[in-house]
Amino acid sequence: MSATANRWWVRLAARWLARVDGVSGMIRLAMLGLTGISTATLTLRQYGHGEYAWPLIVVVMTGTLVFTYLYTEGGVWNQMSRDRQDLSNNFAGPSMRINDELLARGLLAAQEKRELSDAERDAIKNELDAAFDEYRDGLTLEEETDR
Repeated sequence: MSATANRWWVRLAARWLARVDGVSGMIRLAMLGLTGISTATLTLRQYGHGEYAWPLIVVVMTGTLVFTYLYTEGGVWNQMSRDRQDLSNNFAGPSMRINDELLARGLLAAQEKRELSDAERDAIKNELDAAFDEYRDGLTLEEETDR
């Protein structure tokens, strides 16, 4: 571990930078929010309520920090990452199809302590083909949570 990681302010800054990095996809939304604040404060001033401009800015900045903290530390960021990974995985690639069949044959042959018959090999192949077809396009979260 480097010496800089032992400093409290470096750890604090790194933690907050990681939090901000976690919501970097929402930075565009923040820029739109700043445009909205600018428009809102100008409107407030135009209609004679300029004294509410700074409280509005403080409330929005505080809300942004609270949102960032809850989004990252509350588990939303992690859950989104897991969901994206689950939805993007292809759980039945061609190499898995071959490996699964070989493993199933080897396991059954080892358990039975004999060569497998053609019927047994065909049964294994048919079962794995059905599983491959089922999972070929990946998993959907709804199906997996019901199991």
